[in-house]
Amino acid sequence: MKIPPIYTISDEMLSLIANIEAQRLYFSSLNLENTIKENIQRVSLLKSSLFSARIEGNPLKISDFEFGNETEEEKKEEVFNIVKTINFIDKDVRKNILTKNIILHLHSLVLQDIAPDAGHFRTEVSAIFNEGGVAVYMPPPPTQVLKLLDELLTYVNSEEKFPLIAAFVAHLIFEKIHPFLDGNGRVGRLLISAILKSKDWDFSLTVPFEEYLDEHKDDYYFHLSQGMQNTNAYLEFMLEAFYSQIEKIKNQVNQEIAKENNLFLPPRQEEIFNIIKDQIIASFDMVRRRFIQVPERTLRYDLKKLLDRKLIEKSGETRGRYYRIKKSEFFKPNNS
Repeated sequence: MKIPPIYTISDEMLSLIANIEAQRLYFSSLNLENTIKENIQRVSLLKSSLFSARIEGNPLKISDFEFGNETEEEKKEEVFNIVKTINFIDKDVRKNILTKNIILHLHSLVLQDIAPDAGHFRTEVSAIFNEGGVAVYMPPPPTQVLKLLDELLTYVNSEEKFPLIAAFVAHLIFEKIHPFLDGNGRVGRLLISAILKSKDWDFSLTVPFEEYLDEHKDDYYFHLSQGMQNTNAYLEFMLEAFYSQIEKIKNQVNQEIAKENNLFLPPRQEEIFNIIKDQIIASFDMVRRRFIQVPERTLRYDLKKLLDRKLIEKSGETRGRYYRIKKSEFFKPNNS
């Protein structure tokens, strides 16, 4: 296995990198209200984690998290483990040299309470199978894993001019080494974020490019399978995935900025807000009847978030409490 594989920086790559850098500058210059930014980040973080898990066969959807579905707890744990790992990368990976210990820690977080070998490189032969159960790739034997990872990390910690190129090439190599029995896909995609962070290349928001990969899963797997032989095509695909998701976030942000009320809420909270707005005065029972399957404590949490943001106000005691729009806070001029 040649590490790194042979590739050139094509005009297509340069164009995509330039567009991504322009958007990175745009996002860094935005003066978003903190609550809006936090909510966009929350959704992007959930998408990044959920779609990375979905690529590996997790069946959950965004609605399973937004609307209080309490089933499939084990599947949710897979997603929440990825959320925790992204938070670790954001807080603890700094401009520094990446090591095997960091990779092991990523794996231990991703598979925490899911697999007994969390945080351990494989010590046995592994294979990648297609949906029909046929082995389509045989990774290197376990005796070569540490040596190949050393070569990979030498490349990662080198002075590659473009951090995105280094991160995507490293992801390709990592998947070919397949250093773990389970979790290689999830850890490999998280490795992209860790590498960017280590090279001090950062977006102000999480870019959930995993959503694009899940929506184009066949193409993703094809480019991974052919990536060592046709690295340029693989890199162009990954850059397109990243740029496409940046454009989605930008459109989302611009739509929120353009709203007269400058409001950005998770879907259920937005619906609760609209119920109160339409009813003028609404009781908790009115809200609860709209969300029969959502736990009462979850709805009370949503109302509290709306109260905290001063979008609604309450009156009356606990049993006779009513909610209404706080117009003095909500209907204010748009200065964007």
